[in-house]
Amino acid sequence: MKKQIISVSALLLSVIIVFSLASCSGIKPIADDDAPLIRDDDAGRTAPPTDSEVSVPDFASIMAGTASTDTVWGEQNAAAQQEIIDAAKLDGYDVSFGADGSMTVVGEDGTVVVQNPDGTWTARNEDGSTAQFGGNWPDNEFTRLVPKPDFKLTGASTTEDQFTAAFQSVTVDQVRAYAEKVKAKGFTVDAEEEDQNVYGVVIYTYTAYNTAGYRAEISFAAGTCSITISK
Repeated sequence: MKKQIISVSALLLSVIIVFSLASCSGIKPIADDDAPLIRDDDAGRTAPPTDSEVSVPDFASIMAGTASTDTVWGEQNAAAQQEIIDAAKLDGYDVSFGADGSMTVVGEDGTVVVQNPDGTWTARNEDGSTAQFGGNWPDNEFTRLVPKPDFKLTGASTTEDQFTAAFQSVTVDQVRAYAEKVKAKGFTVDAEEEDQNVYGVVIYTYTAYNTAGYRAEISFAAGTCSITISK
């Protein structure tokens, strides 16, 4: 029973870490039913959008991880982008737009938050750690050690010593099959594998090292999967 509790705790902790890092970095999933965010007027009231006024994102909320929008700001025209840049400066943020349709927001503390052309958000902190919600499987020294999972990426975080990714809508059979691919990549040293049913919840974990000393941990429970690669 103790090992079962540890397995559940390890999976939940991995997922919580991903979402906590992403929230601290100012990233939140895109919500289709959220209305566009706009600037407050001089009287402190939220002005309704008009045909001649550009909706401007709430930069403080974006950086704090409490705002969501279905607007891809990099798709705005040049005049609209300039208004967004000007509004950001009034709030103490630097905004720039990339030729690829991305928008970059830089906070006073050095945190950099980027809305990618597909609408997903990524962030980079001063310590070099990164986080993302949604988007694609990232390319880094950790992800190159294992096969790319064919799962829906919910979020990921990367530090100097560790990479963690969370996935949703996954079956335990898919995770078991992925673990076999990880084994084929050399993660077989000091391997530990558990496949359990705890109070009706299927839990699967696989942990092993490769010969270079990297550790891979794969966990599954209740349709959620986490993958952690660490030095």
